[in-house]
Amino acid sequence: MAMLLMPAKSDAQYRSSEFEEAVSLKGTRTNTGKPGKNYKNNFAEYKIDASFDPDTQMLEGDETVTFHYNMPGRGLFQVVFNLYRNIYKKGISRHRNCDPDDITDEGMEIVEVSIVDGTEENSANYQTSDTKLVVKLSQSLMPGDKVTLRVKWRNKIAAETHHRGGRYYNNSWFVPYWYPQVAVYDDLYGWDDIQHSGNEEFLLEFANYDVNLHIGGRMVTWATGSLVDPKSVFTNDFIIKYNKAMASNEPITLFAPGGAGRVLKKEVNDWHFKADSVPDFVFACSNEMGWVGLSTPIRKGKPRTFVSAVYKADGFKNTAPITTKKTLEYLSTQRPGVPYPYAHMTLFQGSGGMEFPMMINEDFDNNYDSDFFTTSHEVTHSYFPFITGMYQNRFAFMDEGLTQYVPQYFQNDNFKTKDIIHDAYRYTGYTMCSDDNVPMATPSYSQTNLLVYTVNSYYKPQTMYTVLEDVVGKDVMTKILREFVLTWKGKHPHPFDFYNMCSTISGKDLKEFFHSWMYTDDYSDLAIVNVDGNKVTIRNVGRLMVPVDLMVSYDDGTVARERRDALVWGNGTREITIEMPKNVKTAVVGDAYFPDVDESNNSN
Repeated sequence: MAMLLMPAKSDAQYRSSEFEEAVSLKGTRTNTGKPGKNYKNNFAEYKIDASFDPDTQMLEGDETVTFHYNMPGRGLFQVVFNLYRNIYKKGISRHRNCDPDDITDEGMEIVEVSIVDGTEENSANYQTSDTKLVVKLSQSLMPGDKVTLRVKWRNKIAAETHHRGGRYYNNSWFVPYWYPQVAVYDDLYGWDDIQHSGNEEFLLEFANYDVNLHIGGRMVTWATGSLVDPKSVFTNDFIIKYNKAMASNEPITLFAPGGAGRVLKKEVNDWHFKADSVPDFVFACSNEMGWVGLSTPIRKGKPRTFVSAVYKADGFKNTAPITTKKTLEYLSTQRPGVPYPYAHMTLFQGSGGMEFPMMINEDFDNNYDSDFFTTSHEVTHSYFPFITGMYQNRFAFMDEGLTQYVPQYFQNDNFKTKDIIHDAYRYTGYTMCSDDNVPMATPSYSQTNLLVYTVNSYYKPQTMYTVLEDVVGKDVMTKILREFVLTWKGKHPHPFDFYNMCSTISGKDLKEFFHSWMYTDDYSDLAIVNVDGNKVTIRNVGRLMVPVDLMVSYDDGTVARERRDALVWGNGTREITIEMPKNVKTAVVGDAYFPDVDESNNSN
């Protein structure tokens, strides 16, 4: 059908001075979506020895970390660490409530910091500020240099407050963000100086980990990375069963709840784990939960990936491992189509839903659709942000939005009643025209309204990516996702890197599209303004670049449908006229899958 446009001058402008400087002055980014020739990432190597006593809740640690400074540019006179568990320190500003029993005067208490030079150690000058530790260096660290620091610390692990971890049941623990972690220093913002308040998530640097955990109470311990010598802690009978699970396509119960102590050789054990090129390290331990496992051959040329669940409820035992296996296989072969690179994925039946490299802490609702969604969502986070190191604390819409969008068709195919795409459309409309609404690209740490933060981080970006797929096509969108993961693996992509890659691969100018969705308070409201013979005129009242679904009935009683993708509103266009082949009697724009803040103007 012919389509007449009524263009207006576009006012679409969005800029990032940090990104522009990285492109034009530093040469670390490009306008194509690929890193610039000068792009470099820093890297860290950790050797950590720690002990955890569940009875006293005390964790004491001693870490030696080598920080490799690779960024081009100026020298560094300090190294910054994140002390995320200081949200449990008395007097700290936080956006989430903590149980009073978990608040301590010391928080993550730094006992000693030293600079290591060969066999010599010299005390370092340092200071703490909320959730940051700043260590002063004795001499400037230049690009290509490295420095080794030793930090000793101790802190009480929160038990009653379940912010991504804590104590569960009687004596089961999931322990995140438990060590001083070198912050990200990058080409855009320098040192990450965003303080953690408990609400926003995390920006993490890629590193190698060599971790030894000393844990008593006959507690089995799970963690990021691979257990170096299982035979040193487990009985021979257990090792036989464990090896069977490592080769099995079907779940094998390694031990039932209450059986953990019987598979260990000793009362107190040293658990030695190693992990390479991951942005974080987490552990869990329990003497009361069960363990079930199976495996999948998704890593070509490498051992099978071990998939397991640490459980209390039989429902979790029966569903979580299978859901995880199916999700990993989908992500590895379909979208984004990049093989999952890690040795294992372990799910812990705890609370909420929080992702970590190779580990997930999640609750169990005993509702198939809800549990399938939570598991598949958290597993997808392995790609966003653990393969691609996104700015979670600054732009949550990147990792959360893609993690919502990428598996949505796979999820819908497996749900019994839930429709994740329809849910996203519906939730997106919740904050449109609200006084509290802010543009989606507003930094996450400043979005204090929880509803707005949730819509802007999860549902609105999911909807935007779905509309974008309608613009570029499903195959092209799959190619974009795959190239984005492969290109930015082990790096830190800015939203502009993703926008630019979408435009480059699709060959379409998407500047106005991203501007409308990300940087404005535009909303979804299409209206039928005129029906004249065979011509239907539609106005974009809310200005948001959304697709047009037009249903018409003709004078002769027949019906027809016309559709235009969201780019029809390019160049500032606010009205379009669609010519139909016959005279139109009635016209309706919009459908049940898309939010429209004023449905009274959707028909003539």
